[in-house]
Amino acid sequence: MPKIISLEKKKRLYKVVFDDDRTLYVTEDTIVRFFLSKGAVFENAEIEKIAEFADFSRGKNLGLYYIAFKQRTKKEVIRYLVDHEIPNLQITQIIDALETSRFIDDNAYAESFIRGKVLSKSAGPYQIRQKLVDKGIDRALALEKLEQLYDFDTQVDIATHLAEKLVMSKYSRLPLKALKMKIATHLTSKGFSYDISKIAIANLELESDQENESELLQKELEKIMRKYSRKYDGHDLKQRVSNALARKGFDFDVINRELREIDF
Repeated sequence: MPKIISLEKKKRLYKVVFDDDRTLYVTEDTIVRFFLSKGAVFENAEIEKIAEFADFSRGKNLGLYYIAFKQRTKKEVIRYLVDHEIPNLQITQIIDALETSRFIDDNAYAESFIRGKVLSKSAGPYQIRQKLVDKGIDRALALEKLEQLYDFDTQVDIATHLAEKLVMSKYSRLPLKALKMKIATHLTSKGFSYDISKIAIANLELESDQENESELLQKELEKIMRKYSRKYDGHDLKQRVSNALARKGFDFDVINRELREIDF
């Protein structure tokens, strides 16, 4: 029967060498479980069991190490173990053990993730759901937890909060129509529905500042005129300038009023 001729510690693992040239890298748990020591002899079937348990123990330790830094989903832990070349059979056993001991808990993970996003007021339900699915959370579970923890009123509150931040920052000098479009686009990109975005915008009770919009239009008009007057004139120039200003978010009535003052 094969005999252990060398047992040497190598960082986190132990190197076990048999006299038939077989070498195993095992954890301390494996040594304790199988009473491994220099000079001990084992049958081939026993050595196979030692190797299987060593893979399981090493993989479990890797999983616990990975989870120690932050909460992880089942999918993330599986991917980590695959990347570290743990055999599939042992991965299944490891995941079962970690789930039984609640080190892996996708239900708790989903709840914690959603609560964090709601608390930080940083994302809407659709974006949160997609992020959870990307991390390996079952779509049905993600939807269930969102319905429990992210109700209609909460969505409106957070969407309104994000809209207010936009108004106070870089979009504060936009014409009203463009401002509303920017807010709606931003909120939908953050994962809110169009209906929630409309309610949030309505909650802001935005009003047009005619003096500000006239000033903004004049600045845009000067730039657009310089650009298009090199190639176009007459009605064609007027139409192109009007369309360009409309794309910037200015109202057609305001545009037409300003353009009447210009000789094309």
